[in-house]
Amino acid sequence: MIDWISKTFIDVENEMKGLGWKVSLSIIVGVAWLVFIILWFFFFAGNYNWEKNVAIFLSSILFIVIVMGAPWTIWSIKCRTKEEKEMWNVKGFKARVWLSIIIAFAIILFLIYWFWFLAEPYNVYQNIAILIVSLLIVGGVMGAAWAPWGIKHGKEFEKDD
Repeated sequence: MIDWISKTFIDVENEMKGLGWKVSLSIIVGVAWLVFIILWFFFFAGNYNWEKNVAIFLSSILFIVIVMGAPWTIWSIKCRTKEEKEMWNVKGFKARVWLSIIIAFAIILFLIYWFWFLAEPYNVYQNIAILIVSLLIVGGVMGAAWAPWGIKHGKEFEKDD
């Protein structure tokens, strides 16, 4: 029990290093994004059709993911547990993580491109169909990539609580 407590407090102390500026960045970016969205929709959105406004909204989400994702990803890599480090070294895991990241960026870039350049001649329902089909394709590809790995290696990393 004492080992667990000391390990827990040591891990918490190590995890807290560098955390303050990331939390501050997250708060600042979150508030700035809300301010941007409010100002955009009240003052500038009327100059664009709804498709372009969706593209701008998605672009703002992409910007937030990039700005906040990089420091939080680096922090989480530094704070991995022993089991998480082992998982990272299991064959196929890194490739699937990178595939997931690439697919996530690809879908948001595709949707931004679609809504900015291609969506206008189609009605709302057709554009919703494109959105749903795109997300279904992404979900299918991700499921097909991760399911075999999870079936093969999932039991190795289950915690016995």
